[in-house]
Amino acid sequence: MTNNIQDFSSREALLSANSALIGQLQARLKAKRFRPQEGDSVKIGYTRALIQALITQNAILKDVELDDLMKEIEELKELMKCKSRE
Repeated sequence: MTNNIQDFSSREALLSANSALIGQLQARLKAKRFRPQEGDSVKIGYTRALIQALITQNAILKDVELDDLMKEIEELKELMKCKSRE
């Protein structure tokens, strides 16, 4: 049994997953005549859940990056204060 779980800990990984999803949807819609298949509604439900998970993960990554930037700004402010005292 192989483990196909992806790591979504970077924006690049999220973009890759989104690109793969878009590719799957485009391939399905490219057919000359679209024919609904058994299980389409279930797959759409899981696709929607995946999209929501990707959106949530992106928001978390954005918050982490923002926190890192805020820490860096505070460190720079402290450095500037120390330099101005000299």
